[in-house]
Amino acid sequence: MPYIHSFAPIINQDSRVLILGSMPGKTSLGKGQYYSHPFNQFWTFIYSIFKLQPDTTYTAKQLSLKSRHIALWDVIKDCERSGSSDSEIINPSINDFASLFTKYSGIQ
Repeated sequence: MPYIHSFAPIINQDSRVLILGSMPGKTSLGKGQYYSHPFNQFWTFIYSIFKLQPDTTYTAKQLSLKSRHIALWDVIKDCERSGSSDSEIINPSINDFASLFTKYSGIQ
């Protein structure tokens, strides 16, 4: 079973809200981008909250979150998983949230 690793958080010192996922799926891992599967509605949902047209580049999407004081990270740092389903996760290790909250103390 493949051993997979999540991504670094999308975050900056102005972040106030932290949105948590579990572990990126195969498509997202392959592209190195959070929520990149074409059927995933995460970015559409985020942009609809702010009544904006979605950005087309991943860099712009990251900047859009940061400009709205939103951070994004996964609970799981790495694990074994054969597919994209959370139910297939085996031997997960958890990201270091204590360090994250120390470094980014504005997250509430």
